[in-house]
Amino acid sequence: MTTYPYLASEPKRSSKARTEAVRWLWRLAPLIIFLGAAALLAWMFGNRLILGTNDEGIYLDAAERILHGQKPYVDFFGYMSPGSFWMQASAFRLLGVTQAAGRAPVIIYIALECALIYWLVERYASRGAAIVTWLFFLAFQTADATMVTAQHRWDSSAFALASIAVCVAAAQSESRRRWLVASGVLIAGAALATPSVGLVGIVTLVWLRKRAGWYLLGASTGGLAAGAALWLSGILPAFVQQLQWLSRNYSSVNVMHYGAIIGGYGALFEGAGAWELPVRFCVVFCLALPAILPLVALAGGALWLRASIPYLLLCLVALVVSTYPRSDVAHLAYVSALPYAVTGILIYRLVPARPRAWLVIFVGVWAAVFALQSQLPRRLVPLDTPVGGVRASVAEAPALRELLSRVQPRQSLFVYPYKPLFYFLTQAENPTRYPYLQAGLMTEEDVRIALSELKARPPEWVLYMDLSQAEFERVFPSGKGFNAHHPQLETWIKANYRSTPLPSLGGYILLRRSRL
Repeated sequence: MTTYPYLASEPKRSSKARTEAVRWLWRLAPLIIFLGAAALLAWMFGNRLILGTNDEGIYLDAAERILHGQKPYVDFFGYMSPGSFWMQASAFRLLGVTQAAGRAPVIIYIALECALIYWLVERYASRGAAIVTWLFFLAFQTADATMVTAQHRWDSSAFALASIAVCVAAAQSESRRRWLVASGVLIAGAALATPSVGLVGIVTLVWLRKRAGWYLLGASTGGLAAGAALWLSGILPAFVQQLQWLSRNYSSVNVMHYGAIIGGYGALFEGAGAWELPVRFCVVFCLALPAILPLVALAGGALWLRASIPYLLLCLVALVVSTYPRSDVAHLAYVSALPYAVTGILIYRLVPARPRAWLVIFVGVWAAVFALQSQLPRRLVPLDTPVGGVRASVAEAPALRELLSRVQPRQSLFVYPYKPLFYFLTQAENPTRYPYLQAGLMTEEDVRIALSELKARPPEWVLYMDLSQAEFERVFPSGKGFNAHHPQLETWIKANYRSTPLPSLGGYILLRRSRL
């Protein structure tokens, strides 16, 4: 009988090839996760109009002003560092002025954090733990659609997490110096978006000790480049003055204690029956995860201080501290990627397999419920706007269509007190330097300047909300004692504008200039 040895060896070669292919696939897992999460988020949120947040419009409006040649702090008011404005403006330059382009940076940031969570957990725990952790992070972070909107803390948290991961990678890399320089540059980028996140850089310098020189070189290079950009654009002096303004005014009205939520936790249990209480407790527990996870991570870290866990815990503390003075659940959520990663590692290391499996199943159920309850496409309808096609809430779409039919692009519009997203959505022009006028934050001088600009160039339209004192104090608990209104400015609006039949849109009514 004739034998053919090469036939017998073929399955071995095939098996070896498959093994090598799988190995390469796992090596590419962070990239695959990044691309997959970005695609999913783009599909769910890319052109979704979200009116529930007041902040997104600040960045979109500022980025558009920059595209039109205006300078932050000089030509218009900006309450934070310029990093986020620049990133948003870059997105518009590359992709055009659309809602989808405005949402691109935050989608990239969240997808990047998913990939970095996987990389960190897989490094110190297991692939399974890494997959579960980043999926939980994605599910809980996107359960509230208002979280997937432009926010300067997304810029800083993503850059900071990347800096931390690169620093961890440097410990076992032959190109350690290059990695440390890159880590320093990244933390400088994070501080350019949120200066307080620079605390992570200080922690890292202390942790690296004798190796800190290369990290400091990267951070200094990034900082000097940012300073040069501010100087060359002519906004450095104005930016320094704005930082001084913030130090005097921001904390006066924006303080929220660690883990707080708007309205308080008690409101979430009102009217609950005996059988409903356990369910509500689970819901509240999930809502409060950004405040719970750092505490769990610190407690678990005390039992497993190995590998890079001490460094990760120090960075975690720095990120939590960076949210002060507004350390509520929402702001803690922006820096929760690292707590998720550290908690995932420690649960794998400290909890036995069977209890760990039951914990994953229990939390997984709630993660799925949270993720699905706010992402149902049938709740949204298409809407044509000057910033491209968007998907709007069924309840809000009729009023939005009416608003867009009345307020045309390049007409003048003033939105008061706080919804600059309407400037971007309508492409109308704000005659003042202020995208919003928050009571308790803006000074009397700011209101006087805004009113003088309105009198000099009276807008055709005004979107006005009569904010009650009770609602103001609910949103800003430390705002008690501040008047929720600016009487002189509001008196001028009421004397010169009349209401239109447009239905209320998120509490805002449309007023038109009176023709005397």
